[in-house]
Amino acid sequence: MCQRRKAMDPNTIDATSREIFRHLLNSRLWQEAKVIHTFLPQNTEPNTFFLVQEALQSKRRVQVPKVAGPSHLTHHWLEDIKLLKKSLWGIPEIQDSAASVADLSKIDLVLVPGLAFSRKGARLGQGRGYYDRFLNKLNGAKTLGVGFDWQLLEHIPEEPHDRRLLGVLTESQLFWPIGE
Repeated sequence: MCQRRKAMDPNTIDATSREIFRHLLNSRLWQEAKVIHTFLPQNTEPNTFFLVQEALQSKRRVQVPKVAGPSHLTHHWLEDIKLLKKSLWGIPEIQDSAASVADLSKIDLVLVPGLAFSRKGARLGQGRGYYDRFLNKLNGAKTLGVGFDWQLLEHIPEEPHDRRLLGVLTESQLFWPIGE
């Protein structure tokens, strides 16, 4: 999975990302969400900046994560994309001076990255457990895995601490393995 993602051309990633988020923008889920928590893309992940711009322009509030240590994420309100800079790991993050801590109880919709997703809503992450811990803190927020069609697998091994996603969003579909 990592090798295939690394081989993707940046222009293809951008074009495919627009297709991915077109499905979300046309959904009832997007219409109802007022507070969106989204990952900010590493080089080969779906490009969420298009969606962040759309959210900010449509007066939605946006929360973004920031790596705060080897096993911890902090979450911050994002008012302007210009307040981001790349971290040592190449992940866009909000600058410390602009980082107002966000209230996780306000989140309506969480966009979740992954190396792979199953049709049952399981997710394979990077292996550090950041999102597993984060997702287990949420109550009531709808969770969507975001990836490319080729990242969809029939089965992903799950562990007791894993939390299935409500849906998965790719360039060809937004589907609901658990509900809706």
